Amino acid sequence: MRKIILSVAVAAMALSTAASALEDIKVNGQAKLWYETNDKASNSLFNRDGASGEVVFKLGMTGKQGNVGFGTTIYQTSSMGLEGNAINAYRTDVTNGDMFVGEAYVTAPMGSMTSLKLGKQELNTPYLFTETWNALPNTFNAAVVTVKPVADLSLVAMYVGQDSTDNGAYPNAKWKSDGNVDEPLFGGSEVFGALYKSSAFDVNAWYTHISNALGTNTGAAATGYTGGTKVNTYWIDAGTKIADINLRAYATMFDADILPDTTKAFALSAGTKVGDFDLFAAGSTVSKKGDHDVANISTGGKKSSLPTEGVYTDGMYVAQNDSTAVKLKVSTKVGSTGIALQGVNNTSDKVNTTGYSDYVNGAKSYETTEFDLFLTDKFGDFSTTAILMHRSFKDDATDDKAGGFYARFIVALNF
Repeated sequence: MRKIILSVAVAAMALSTAASALEDIKVNGQAKLWYETNDKASNSLFNRDGASGEVVFKLGMTGKQGNVGFGTTIYQTSSMGLEGNAINAYRTDVTNGDMFVGEAYVTAPMGSMTSLKLGKQELNTPYLFTETWNALPNTFNAAVVTVKPVADLSLVAMYVGQDSTDNGAYPNAKWKSDGNVDEPLFGGSEVFGALYKSSAFDVNAWYTHISNALGTNTGAAATGYTGGTKVNTYWIDAGTKIADINLRAYATMFDADILPDTTKAFALSAGTKVGDFDLFAAGSTVSKKGDHDVANISTGGKKSSLPTEGVYTDGMYVAQNDSTAVKLKVSTKVGSTGIALQGVNNTSDKVNTTGYSDYVNGAKSYETTEFDLFLTDKFGDFSTTAILMHRSFKDDATDDKAGGFYARFIVALNF
């Protein structure tokens, strides 16, 4: 008994000594319910056949010891046993009972102007980025070096080794079902960025190189892409304020050596405030040539960095070849409730027949219109979001299959 007590005491002292050496320990967390239902095709609202849902518990910690910092985030997921009752029992995009590490990284200075962040982390670049729209975000194994030679300029160099999303036929999946990080799209990418921001204007320029892309095209399964495909992407966006209007311009190119043409895209956006209302308008166009989207490579092109995206009219539409999109949005606040209404229209002469769409098989018309109503509020410690969407398609067959009313509800308890 004495040996056991002594061992416990020694372990407690060792833990106390280690903990006292750490600084700035911060803990954060969230419990979140994510639920969506729709009445598309033969579904009816709140019927289990067209519904998906998930409860996610998140716990994060950051701290440092001397100059070396660290960050970790773990997730615990659960369907709460509602498959076949409140949600579809056969949904592939719902994890259940998995616990895994979302982030695990260290940070360290490399001189007076340079810092390193190494490990599993969230990224924000135009072609490789973390999507937060779903119940769980995707993360990357990466090494990121940031240099700040002057106050207004940041230079970024990163090696991105792997990501954690489930690609292939289900780009909408919330997470890989096993929670592991693998390399479904690329065997290593180099990303370089130059970010300048002053009081007058800001400019962001990015270059991404993938030397061993594995089916980065959304039609990979259909076109039979193989490993070894080299991809180069170029991105620049710049913004300024004229009078009370925030203006921004975007230009990007996607070039793959297996494709005969380079895909190009351009976009403009403008935003201003009139009284209690925030107004926003954007337009984008993608070239016919290139046969590739200009969207998030790590999620099979689900989301993009273009300013014309809606909720479902996202990278799978506005970032596709030969697409022209327009977005209008107005938002305000009534009491404690945030209200935003937006409309997105995307037109194209093409029809996607690769199967990478809201449903796995069959054609999808790129010509679509979407209206979204966002309602956000906070009740005590609970934050709530409701997104009500209506989608319609020019193609009757697609409209019958994917058009209709969608509702998404998110309730989160943050601490």
